[in-house]
Amino acid sequence: MKLFTVGPVACYPEVLEEMGRQMFSHRSDDYKRLHRETVALLQQLLETESQVFLFSSTGTGFMEGAVRNCVDAKMLCCVNGSFGKRFADVAASNGKTVEMLTAPLGEPIHADLLDDRLLRSRDVDAVAITHNETSMGVINPLQKLADVVKKHGKLLLVDAVSSMGGTEIKVDQWGLDVCFASSQKCFGVPPGLGMGSVSEAALKRSAAATNKGWYFDFTRWERYQRMEGTPMTSVIPQIAGLHRILTLIEGWGGKERYFETYRERNNRIRAGIQESGLTLFPKKGYESPTVTCVNAPRSVDGIEIYENMRDRGFELAKGYGEVQHKTFRIGNMGHIEFDDIALMLAALGASLAELDRP
Repeated sequence: MKLFTVGPVACYPEVLEEMGRQMFSHRSDDYKRLHRETVALLQQLLETESQVFLFSSTGTGFMEGAVRNCVDAKMLCCVNGSFGKRFADVAASNGKTVEMLTAPLGEPIHADLLDDRLLRSRDVDAVAITHNETSMGVINPLQKLADVVKKHGKLLLVDAVSSMGGTEIKVDQWGLDVCFASSQKCFGVPPGLGMGSVSEAALKRSAAATNKGWYFDFTRWERYQRMEGTPMTSVIPQIAGLHRILTLIEGWGGKERYFETYRERNNRIRAGIQESGLTLFPKKGYESPTVTCVNAPRSVDGIEIYENMRDRGFELAKGYGEVQHKTFRIGNMGHIEFDDIALMLAALGASLAELDRP
């Protein structure tokens, strides 16, 4: 089965080989070296001097940690899809008051609308933004949105689960206070590791926070970071796998070259979709660089296309949330060869010819 999913994605062979090594103690010098080097590589990738934590969880765990550490009472969640809504749900379930700034499906959050809302919602502690809304295949203009948040003096919490490692993120230059992701997306590593940067301002907020729990307490993680470790047993294989892919990226010509590979994959998929006569769901100019959300033909349920493509040996992704039956999605994250893209598009053409009949 060729994977064009939105996560978990196909893993790089070198990553799987690295993860198959024998275990060692998470308090050993071997682990300390692995931890130190992995954190440094992530800081370089994200262009940040902030702390970078390696959580034994998926990105949603880091999301909950961001809420518990950085929001005293109230936050504003920018929502233009299911994962923006998840941020709001996580905040509400942790007892926070949540306001939502909602965009129409398929459209981004615009900076002027965020600016207007923050003028009227001065009492929020933080703003949450989903950089790349996986459910709709839409990327939000993070740098512009971050400028607005900083102008209003609020902490900025960024879900970069399906963008980190696949497109440019400049944490310090853009002023991102918490920016987190998961191992099973752009990095092509199995699930189980959440990683993210945490600014000094976020750590200061965490130090004063109450009822923030134990497992995701940022100040606890900061203390152990000084000892090149974690408060509890780490998911050592995933960290080793992440270290391997970050090292490979350096060897392949650096992150700019890696991002260019992602753009080329994405461009080939989108060109093939348009050649087949299908249209893209997102607003033009805001298409995701890591997942393509496609409008299904009117006469075909998007889930039928997903299932038919599985029969042909290709795992795409179903539509998600409110557009589950109207769309299907094609991921270009993880280990994907250009030849496989051509084969997938040919299979999609055959699938559409079979399903889209009067």
